[in-house]
Amino acid sequence: MISHDQIERKDPRADLIRFKSLGEGLSRGSNEVVFITLNGKGRYEEGYHKGSKVYKIPLWSKVKMIQLFCFIVFLLPTIFRARHGRQFDIIFLNSVLSIPGVILYRFLSGDGFIQFDLMGLISEEKFLLKQKNFWMNIGKKIFSFLENSFLSQVDFITTINDKHKQIIQSRIKRPVYVIRDGVHEEILKQTWISQKDKTDLEKTVMIFVGQVNHFRLDPLLRAMPALLKEFPNLYLKVAGSGPQLARYRRMVESLGLKDKVEFEGYISHEKIFDYIAAADIAYSDDWSINGFPMKIFEYMAMGKPVVAEETESIKELLVDKANAFLYRNEAELTEKILILARDEQLRREIGENAKQMIRDHTWEKRGEELNLVYRQYIPLQKTI
Repeated sequence: MISHDQIERKDPRADLIRFKSLGEGLSRGSNEVVFITLNGKGRYEEGYHKGSKVYKIPLWSKVKMIQLFCFIVFLLPTIFRARHGRQFDIIFLNSVLSIPGVILYRFLSGDGFIQFDLMGLISEEKFLLKQKNFWMNIGKKIFSFLENSFLSQVDFITTINDKHKQIIQSRIKRPVYVIRDGVHEEILKQTWISQKDKTDLEKTVMIFVGQVNHFRLDPLLRAMPALLKEFPNLYLKVAGSGPQLARYRRMVESLGLKDKVEFEGYISHEKIFDYIAAADIAYSDDWSINGFPMKIFEYMAMGKPVVAEETESIKELLVDKANAFLYRNEAELTEKILILARDEQLRREIGENAKQMIRDHTWEKRGEELNLVYRQYIPLQKTI
């Protein structure tokens, strides 16, 4: 399994959580899993992650483009080093620019199949919220050409939902399998007790977890004045950091919400569940194209009623007023939050429905699903 991210990264994005979780799920089956990732240090190292060997390519710069260039240059020799007398039957990738090196490796070694795990089309999402102009259009076309060319060279693709599968199949003529995101069973097994601060005991707390970017909090913050007019006891906590954090602090000031919105900053993934447990309502936008935010699975696993933006991919799993509340615009967002804020019993019912549904969506089950895909390509007792 190959990723240009650091496997020990302290602030993992969703793609790294997915990468590690799927690898852990595969290793619980009849597979030997080997990771190749970027190192957090300026030297080559080897180590282990949950019992699987990890080969780490040196990190020589904090500049992302230089990091990526070094990763691509050292990828081929690192794969041969990791091979160490074995044959790789499946090579799992989640970085498009790693594909040429892996294609070359397969040509030289004769090893097996190449899988690409796709959470989003870079050519679409990288330019989604940027101002359209001549150079943006040129950049999008270049990314699209590279993406289509490289992905056409892999043997099969995995992705996160049915809608995304349809889009990929319209562009790339390769087998596509849906392996959704999930949560770890240990989260479902724990009894999460809300430990609100004393100052929060009488409050109805709404939480947002995620990177503060892509203008994703704009609808919610614009709705807050109307929400507070109808329900003054509502408070919002934002657990995350990002490039738009300063902008949102200014927006909160300008809207007169300073006493109603609290920015917690970056919270590690291990600790975030304590923050979710202390909330009454969980909020999620969906800035991406046909994505499904991983945090929704975590909200639901903890029995929290979710208010989520309604998209085609969201509706594949969530049913409005059954296991979540879905909104299409700011008016509906305001309406749905108010319904939940006013009704504690309804919050419990929606949260419990969500938790029951999410039992079929664990990383452990995802590993089994991916294993079934692999058995179409390789026999048992092989190396991934």
